[in-house]
Amino acid sequence: MQNIVISTILMIFLNTFFTIYGYGQSQKTVTGAFIEYEDFGTSTVEDVHCEFFKAAFTGTIRRVDVKDSFDLKRLAGYVNKFKVAKPRSIDVRVLFTFCYTGTKEEYCMDRWGLFVSKKTGKYYNNKLLTDFILKRCQ
Repeated sequence: MQNIVISTILMIFLNTFFTIYGYGQSQKTVTGAFIEYEDFGTSTVEDVHCEFFKAAFTGTIRRVDVKDSFDLKRLAGYVNKFKVAKPRSIDVRVLFTFCYTGTKEEYCMDRWGLFVSKKTGKYYNNKLLTDFILKRCQ
């Protein structure tokens, strides 16, 4: 009986601790987001890399601001859905920016939903975010 009580108290403590002090990424609040994109049908002689996206498409980049609170809540959930992908050649058509209080995170995306973090250079897949972006870029 004593073991059950101790186990219950320990579980309550751990649950409370991880809820309050848990994963740092979930503590961030998305305050805004925007999509800068080039028409997906645009062809180029060479692949456009993340750092050259804005220079390559100067004058033709379109922008979509995401301000709706419902969409921002959905995007906050998508932040945790990035799955590591193998690095490969990427032909960027989208620059997606998550805005947080005092900071931002930028990701480049190709036509098929491969993301590259501008900060770390790591490659990711995120099906939910890809679908969200494609719907906004039509």
